[in-house]
Amino acid sequence: MNLLKPFQKGLLITASIIFLCFFSSCSKENLTTQDVSQELSEVNLISTVNEKNFQSPNQLYHKLSKEYGLKTEGLISSARSSEKIYSGLTVNIYKISTPSPHPDGSGKTIQISGVILIPKYKDRIVWFKKEKIPYRIRFVTPFTYTSNSSAASVSYSNIYSIPDQIDQLVPLTMIAQAWTGKFAVFVPDYPGFGDSFGDCFPPFVNKDAHNRSNYDFLKAGIHQLENMGYEFKDEMLIQGYSQGAFSAIQFARYLETNNLRKVKALSAGGTPALLDKFIVKARSESFHPHPFFFPYAYYGMKENNLISIGEDRIIQLNKFALNGTYNNYDEIRALYDGSNSILKLQFALPNIPSRLLINDFINANTNDANSDYANFFNVLRENSIEPWNNSCQFRMYHGKLDNAVYTSQAYEYYQKHKSFGGNVSFNYTLGEHITGYLPFLLKTNDWFWDIR
Repeated sequence: MNLLKPFQKGLLITASIIFLCFFSSCSKENLTTQDVSQELSEVNLISTVNEKNFQSPNQLYHKLSKEYGLKTEGLISSARSSEKIYSGLTVNIYKISTPSPHPDGSGKTIQISGVILIPKYKDRIVWFKKEKIPYRIRFVTPFTYTSNSSAASVSYSNIYSIPDQIDQLVPLTMIAQAWTGKFAVFVPDYPGFGDSFGDCFPPFVNKDAHNRSNYDFLKAGIHQLENMGYEFKDEMLIQGYSQGAFSAIQFARYLETNNLRKVKALSAGGTPALLDKFIVKARSESFHPHPFFFPYAYYGMKENNLISIGEDRIIQLNKFALNGTYNNYDEIRALYDGSNSILKLQFALPNIPSRLLINDFINANTNDANSDYANFFNVLRENSIEPWNNSCQFRMYHGKLDNAVYTSQAYEYYQKHKSFGGNVSFNYTLGEHITGYLPFLLKTNDWFWDIR
C-alpha cells in the first residue's frame, strides 16, 4: 500500500486550484485592461423624438435637390426614410462618453464622445410571447467638420435649432433611420471635438487614431445599451462620406482584419483614399474649392507627432490679399480652434494653392528620401487606405463632377482593391463633392434598408 498516494493526490488538487486561481486572476486583469473604455464609459439621454416632434427629412431632400439642380426622382426610390415598423415609436438619443488613447501616441488618454439614436422599444410580442428586438448597428462616421458645434454630441441635442439646412441633413436623416425601428445609429465625435474639445488637435488623416477612437466608442456604446436591456445583431453596417469615408473604410478594414466584429455592409462616398496622390494633385491646381484641408491635414499630423517639419516649409504668409493677411503662424493655427465652420475657413484662406503653399513644397519630389519633405509624404502613404480581402459588401459612390476629392483617384483605389482580390463596386452619382453627398446618402438608405 502506497501511503503517499493520498498526500500526492491532495497536493495535485491544491496545485490545480492555485493554478486556476492564478489563471483566473490574470484573465480578469487582462479583461479589465482591454475593456477599460467600457467600464469607465458614461451614458446620458440628451433628447427624445416622438410622434409630436418627429420631422421627416423628405421635404429637405426635395428642397436641396432643387437647389442642386438634381432630379429628385433619380434620388429617392421610396419614402423609407420615414417608414416605421412599429407604431407609436419613440427614438431616444443618448450621449456616450468614454476614455480613449490620445492621438499623439504619448500614452495619455482623452475623453471621447458621440451619440446613439435608438428606438425606445426593447421588446416586442410574438405569438403572445415577449422577445428582444435585435437592432442592427449602423455606424456613421461624419462628413468633415472643423467647428465643435457640428460634433454629434453637441448638435444632436437640439437638431431643430441648427440654422443651416445642409447641416441638418445628416441628423434629420439619421433620426429618420432610427425611426424606422430597424437601426441603432452610432455617430462618433472625431477626437478633438465633443468631450475631447481642446484636449487634442483633430487627427484629420491619422488612421490609427480614427480606428482606436471609433472602436472605443463602439464598445462603450454597446456595453451601455446592453446594460439597459437592448440587443444587437452580430453584423453591423458602416457608412461615411468625405473624411467620413476615409474613417469608415479604415474602420471596416480594422474590424475585419483583426476579427473584432462582423461588418455586413460598407458604404463610402467621396473617398480620399490615396492621400499622397491627392496632396500632389491638389498642391499644383490653379484653383481648389476647399483650401482649408491643407493646414488642417498639416496640423493634424504635426501636433499628433506624425511629422516634425515646420509650417514655414509648407504654408506661406502675407500673400492672401482678398482673404486677409496673417503675420504669424499662430494666427493660421487659431483658425482651427474649433470655433470656425468650414464655410468660414473657405473665406479665410485662398483657394489658389500657390498663394497658400510655398513653392518648395509645391515642387517637392515626393520620392526624394533626402528631402526634408520625405517624412511628410511617407506619413501620407502610410495612412492611405490599403486594400484587403473584405468579407463585407462594399460599395463606393462618387460624384462625377467632384473636383475637390478627385473622382479619378477614388476609382484608382477601387481598381487597386479589386486587383488585390477584394469585393467592391464603384458607382458614379450626380453632382460634385458637396452636392454629391445627397445622392450618396439616399442610395445608402435604400441599400441598407434592403439588407436582411
